[in-house]
Amino acid sequence: MMYREYAPPPHLARHVECFWSVEANAIREHLILPDGCEDIVFTRASNSLTAVGAMSRAKVHAEEGTVCGARFHPSMARQFLRAPAHELTDQMVDLAGLWGKAGEQLRLRLSSSENAEEMIGLLASALDPAAETSAQSMVLHVVAHGGRLPLADLARFAGLSQRQLRRVFLENTGLAPKVFCRVLRFRGLVEHVVSNAASSGEERWAELALDHGYYDQSHLTNEFRELSGLTPSEYKARL
Repeated sequence: MMYREYAPPPHLARHVECFWSVEANAIREHLILPDGCEDIVFTRASNSLTAVGAMSRAKVHAEEGTVCGARFHPSMARQFLRAPAHELTDQMVDLAGLWGKAGEQLRLRLSSSENAEEMIGLLASALDPAAETSAQSMVLHVVAHGGRLPLADLARFAGLSQRQLRRVFLENTGLAPKVFCRVLRFRGLVEHVVSNAASSGEERWAELALDHGYYDQSHLTNEFRELSGLTPSEYKARL
């Protein structure tokens, strides 16, 4: 299975984290981890075009043939998917149900494309960004800090009650604030583990726990298992 990422064009860079493609010659199972993002995904084998909501837990997904997508920065998909993020959490929804005729027309164009690069060009051309909202700016501020911000301080700074803060995060990220921050910490840790997968040395999990905002190694291990279904060491062994 070959996975590739493509940088978005400049006018989409604030909204789209990357475009991506997967090429699999046979059916392959792949563990997909929560990352705080939402995607639009086209799967050639099933000829389906779907909106994929933010994930609160890992999923095993079987992939075959060519799959491509657009991965949005956290909170930045709402204007494109045209639905509150919490309505899509842990869901895959037919894009035509959100876009109507335009979604079906895009699916037909994608199904007639010759390769992943052409598919990604079609996806990019279908996205028309709008101005960033204050809620999105707040979420991106949390992302920039890896989820390691006191939520009470964030609410006070934004002039929101805890209930209002929760509603803003659910509507824009699909996740409650505490869950969203947990996912961001987890994502940062996973990126570290992946980047050091070739290292033969033992990971210093206790040090990594403190570096990534966990109380201690036990806290890190428990949250990693809850979000991925694996311990950190088990996950690293799969890479």
